[in-house]
Amino acid sequence: METTLMAESTTPEPQADAPAPPPSRLIRREPILDQNRGLVGYRMRVLWAEPQEPDTDTGAALIETARTHGVTTFFAYAPHWIDATPGLLHNAFAHMLPRHRTYLELPESLEVTPELIQSLQSLAHGGTKFSIRGDLAAQPEREPLLPFCKVARFDPKLSTKAEIFRQSFQHKQAGRQLMAVDTPDKATHDNFMLLGFTLFQGHWPLDLASTTSLTARQKTLLKLVTLIMGEGEAPEIQACLQQDPELVKTLLDMVNTPAFGLSQEVESLNQAIMLLGRRQLQRWIQVLMYSEAGRPAGYLSPILLQASARAHLMEALSTLMHPEQTVRAEAAFTTGILSIMDQLFHGTMQDLLSQVQVDVPVREALLRHEGALGLDLRLATLIFPSDRDMEEDPAPLLRELGVTAEQLDPLIQQAFTWAHSITQAAP
Repeated sequence: METTLMAESTTPEPQADAPAPPPSRLIRREPILDQNRGLVGYRMRVLWAEPQEPDTDTGAALIETARTHGVTTFFAYAPHWIDATPGLLHNAFAHMLPRHRTYLELPESLEVTPELIQSLQSLAHGGTKFSIRGDLAAQPEREPLLPFCKVARFDPKLSTKAEIFRQSFQHKQAGRQLMAVDTPDKATHDNFMLLGFTLFQGHWPLDLASTTSLTARQKTLLKLVTLIMGEGEAPEIQACLQQDPELVKTLLDMVNTPAFGLSQEVESLNQAIMLLGRRQLQRWIQVLMYSEAGRPAGYLSPILLQASARAHLMEALSTLMHPEQTVRAEAAFTTGILSIMDQLFHGTMQDLLSQVQVDVPVREALLRHEGALGLDLRLATLIFPSDRDMEEDPAPLLRELGVTAEQLDPLIQQAFTWAHSITQAAP
């Protein structure tokens, strides 16, 4: 930010032309998946913590948040799609964005002018990549933007099947990746796949979910969760784990990651159980529940990532607001980690909770987003959504929780980092 020196005044006056700091906000990361439903990136959304005018610049707010945390940390692990608003494009810091992990999405409100083209040329020359919505790319006045774009996004609500068929072929011929947004049913999803779409954002059709019975590993993990959260003794837990040697190896890999912070390396299952203790072992069994065997190399589970991030955020929020209540913090972590269990096992939360023993506050939060942990889970779901989780206005939620966006911001970044650090050891 530039500083204006008032040389002819002895009394400092407010800088009339200095931009005001962006309003209080939260950052929401929506997963972007590949054909195998593995995570390949995030769509970033700015959620205002207080009412704003419709034209408030989200790009400027997002880039200020990135500067606060450090651009490398903020955009770590995966590509991020962010809005290329005037406030972002005209910010000198835009040239510092990591080229291999950011896509600037050209919004509908962006006016195509010679000055804009010049800005895009400057950024593109430095390696910046751009993305555009398919229906906007089809407008003649936006044709000058296309040479800068590496990705074209199509939403079935905004383009007809015929338009998607014709325009996606043209984009593919031009070497652009194709992204689908909110596929409503299996037929539409299959068409996207046939057309060569490789990126998927938002809703997946429910009928793509497997209806087969639980795998042997899922049954083992569900039993382990029941044992560790119930009255199961250590030998019984160890015997259950030993039924799946690959699971034991994964557990040892995960507890030896820097995210856990052990002072010595854990080499055996018995040592892990002794060193971790029941409370920490429960955490890792819950995390392991989301491990998915048989996936291709490099696969990142969006369910594991979002569940882990929710759990870490909910625990940190509970510790912030109720520092003396360690039991509550543990229950908050459990609520977050179990909150996407229904998507993992393709069942209802009601049915799954009939097989897992949880405390009443955890049950109320998971089933109805109510009770002592209900608001915490709503916030965590808002920040780290999974398939079909909708946005809500964060302002009333923050007021009810008694927390500010400024307090939450570092906790959100820490949760994002922690989730990715433990996922690196998962299969």
